[in-house]
Amino acid sequence: MKGKWFAAIVLIIDLVAIAVAAGIYISEDSSPEKGLNEIQVPALKLYTSPTGPVKLLNGSIVGNIYVRNGAITSFHTNGSGYLNLSGTIPLLSNLTEGSISLLFRYEETDQNVLPILYFGDREGKSLFIIEIGHNGENNRRLYITWIPEGNKPTLCFDSGFNLKPGKWYHLVVVVSENGNTAYLNGREMTWRHYNFGNESMRLFFADIPEKELFTLGYGKTADSVTPEFLYFHGDIADLRIYPWPLSAEEALSILKELRETRLNSN
Repeated sequence: MKGKWFAAIVLIIDLVAIAVAAGIYISEDSSPEKGLNEIQVPALKLYTSPTGPVKLLNGSIVGNIYVRNGAITSFHTNGSGYLNLSGTIPLLSNLTEGSISLLFRYEETDQNVLPILYFGDREGKSLFIIEIGHNGENNRRLYITWIPEGNKPTLCFDSGFNLKPGKWYHLVVVVSENGNTAYLNGREMTWRHYNFGNESMRLFFADIPEKELFTLGYGKTADSVTPEFLYFHGDIADLRIYPWPLSAEEALSILKELRETRLNSN
């Protein structure tokens, strides 16, 4: 009997070791009374200039997050956790133009909206959001939306087609003095559909009046679509912010870099 118990203990230890090698599951109390800075992980690469240093900034774990370590670190959430990056807001709040780059893949759920990135107030009235889904049955289009104030979008465009669950996507949102655009898997979204505003409008972090909350995997859009904050289901990785508008060549170069990094890590 002792031998069987010993074998079972060894098996459990081996399984735990395998799990640790693959990644780390982190659970943190998400209640408002709990501090958000107890468990921090590197989550944002902030570029200073085309030739300058890159700042690696931390985010705080809120709720349940699985951190997959590797050549590209990813954060997995099953709808019960997110990353709080609000401590980096002072470094972003004055940016009137620039670029946001990130990787994501979503898991299907019965939620109408899956928030990927949120920047705005804690009430969800003044915000910028990158999300999957909206109103309408079986809507899994990608949406990029700015709601500076009044709970009504000033600028919003979508991918024009549904994204597929379980598939990795690379998104680059670009804002310049000439307006806005985006790149999906290396291709400029020239086919994007504008629900509000147009391609000549320039809105970025500085244009959101209430800058209180910056998150990955948690957020909301207009009350008519999401009355409450929701969680993402899936993986988010390699968040980068550039204080200048990336060119089409630079956006494609990031995608190639990420693909080579992933291949070389296998």
